[in-house]
Amino acid sequence: MKNLKRAGILVLLFVLSASVLFAAGRRDGAVRISVSQTSSDRSPWQMGALAFAEHINSRSGGRFQADVFPNAALSQGNFVIMMEQVQSGALQVAVESLTVLAAYNDRPAIMQMPFTFADEDHVLRFLQLNDPMWEGWMREFERANLVILGTSPRPMRQFNNNVRMIRTPADMEGLVFRTPVNPMFVAIFETLGARPVPAPSSEIYTGIQLGTFHGEDNSIQIQYDFRTFEVARNLSVVNYIADLSFIFMNRDFYMNASPEDRRMFREAGQEFVRAEMAANGEHLQVALAGARRLGVEIYHMPESSRRLFQERLAPFYAEFRRNYTQAEWDAFHDAVRRSAR
Repeated sequence: MKNLKRAGILVLLFVLSASVLFAAGRRDGAVRISVSQTSSDRSPWQMGALAFAEHINSRSGGRFQADVFPNAALSQGNFVIMMEQVQSGALQVAVESLTVLAAYNDRPAIMQMPFTFADEDHVLRFLQLNDPMWEGWMREFERANLVILGTSPRPMRQFNNNVRMIRTPADMEGLVFRTPVNPMFVAIFETLGARPVPAPSSEIYTGIQLGTFHGEDNSIQIQYDFRTFEVARNLSVVNYIADLSFIFMNRDFYMNASPEDRRMFREAGQEFVRAEMAANGEHLQVALAGARRLGVEIYHMPESSRRLFQERLAPFYAEFRRNYTQAEWDAFHDAVRRSAR
């Protein structure tokens, strides 16, 4: 039995070693860079990743060959495996959201406090401040063997349901919302008087169709992609939670590169940001047109109503604040104010 276990371990080590050599090996004299992302081959993440790879391939003079793999094809479609691969060096580069990256460094999760940012432009201006505290938080990812190369705003989350339009906090009372499997979202909806039901995104459409949920919270683009508009047509554009996309690299790979190549990797990260943001904007117009064709009623919530939600969420904010020092809390909110219009 011991020999069998030892043989199994040796086989596993061989497979892992082969994986690392495959991902980080040379092809036609070039060092290979595998770029993984969990969305489809038509998603904004894919457009950004392709722009990242193109920059490296065109600027490295043949020293690097970057290839993009959508749907986490090298990780069995599993973002957990993908993250482990980047940390170990079996993959060099990946794209994921703040929701996922917060598991490796929870400080930036403050971005997802509800009703903190007015819109995606506000989020972008915040990022462009290059605030020292935020930059320090980005460097903390290196403790998880990750280097952040680029950060961009993701489409903000909105409310939609098949009962009534959400205009004030009172409209949330008694509604059942599918939420991500995340305690923060559960706490937000409970504080607002709704009943949250955590469930995977694959259950959104049938859950609303069968009456398990009345609605969901998600970006307009994702609601369009998951066909939510077919079963829920009261869309409140509230911009209530911000999110971020990150493109990041294995730190060991990054540190072993020359200063010139590190600069090129970071420039490629900014190409990702530009391309992904442009694709998100185009996707939004397609999604809005699709919603209108289906007869979705769209309500754009004014700032006065957003303040009512902030007041209702006071207990949530008080609890969330306990995760941060006074200095962190003040510095973050000062940066939010400075980046507002």
